[in-house]
Amino acid sequence: MPAAKATTVAKKTAPAPVTDGIIRVVLLTGTEAGRKTAEANALAKAHADPTFADFDVETLDGGAPKNDRAVPISERALSSVAMVPMGEGRRIVILRDAQQIDDSEQKRLAEGLGRIPASGLLILHTGSPVTGDDGKAKKSSQITTELASAAKKYGEVREFALPKGGSEDVRALAIQSAKREGKTISPDALGMLGALPSEDIGRIPSEIAKAAAYVGDSAGVITGADLEAVLSRGPDDVIFKLCDAVGQRRTSDALGYVSQLFRTGSRPESVAPRTLVLLARQIRLIAQYRYLGEKRMVGRNAQTPTPEILALLPSDGAGSAVTNPRMSWMTEKFVGQARNFSLAELLERMEKLLQADLSLKGVTPGGDNPQAVIQRLVVELC
Repeated sequence: MPAAKATTVAKKTAPAPVTDGIIRVVLLTGTEAGRKTAEANALAKAHADPTFADFDVETLDGGAPKNDRAVPISERALSSVAMVPMGEGRRIVILRDAQQIDDSEQKRLAEGLGRIPASGLLILHTGSPVTGDDGKAKKSSQITTELASAAKKYGEVREFALPKGGSEDVRALAIQSAKREGKTISPDALGMLGALPSEDIGRIPSEIAKAAAYVGDSAGVITGADLEAVLSRGPDDVIFKLCDAVGQRRTSDALGYVSQLFRTGSRPESVAPRTLVLLARQIRLIAQYRYLGEKRMVGRNAQTPTPEILALLPSDGAGSAVTNPRMSWMTEKFVGQARNFSLAELLERMEKLLQADLSLKGVTPGGDNPQAVIQRLVVELC
């Protein structure tokens, strides 16, 4: 009886566990698009041979229509990252909008991450998920749990969420961004960034990158003067300068900033209310520091503010700043401005702010010309 033929059955085997400690994949997630892009570029720059970067760094688009793909995106990404690099660095593949890849494709990608050679690095760059009418992210526009878990197993998941706007969050972001550029950042530069409006916090990494390029290799520290030289100026930056001019009672300069604000092309009816809000904040802070100054709890030879006094102040005002050494720059600024006003004068200015508010809202006459309302208010505040 002839011997039975031996048969072999192909079995699907899991990738061999990676034990060399080399990161094969980095998943960049979170809402802060600018920082994710900067991180992807920094990773490519750090791991690819700069001489052969045009050959060894490839960018793929996970959001491209299926009809534009001759090869499934998962297969293309895995085969590309497995190519032998031409230079002495690694082969880098940046897959943008990875969250837009079909779940089935994400599954195949997850299964293949363990096969990426040590010479390759796959960067999964995610964009913002698509939300439905109910405000929730659509499942088809997110990274699957399976792909996220595989990325964590064979590499790293890096989260880039926008800071909430607290001073410590902004400080940490600024220091981290400067470190990425090979620099440190001075206290006065940190103070300038801390004064940015919350909607501009996302600009911090790019502003620091510009400042780093400005100082070049000759300096290791980014100062306030360096930032001042390159900082992109939006309407709120002009408003903050206006507020400080009011606090220093520089009427001519303050009126110049008002004119600059209304020349930006924005609608006067939107510029005026924002300006009024920040002017009111400035006067309130000056009043709080004036009160603390009369209690001899700020300024030269100041006593430590008592809990009873701090309890009378807003949690986001002077009370939080005077108890935080890192906010000393803010305290010094407002103590100086508070010396320019008496408490009685500050009470009068709060009344002027109320009158301007009523005028802009049409409750009292004169609000049909928002620029004139703000100009008159600035003269009265100074």
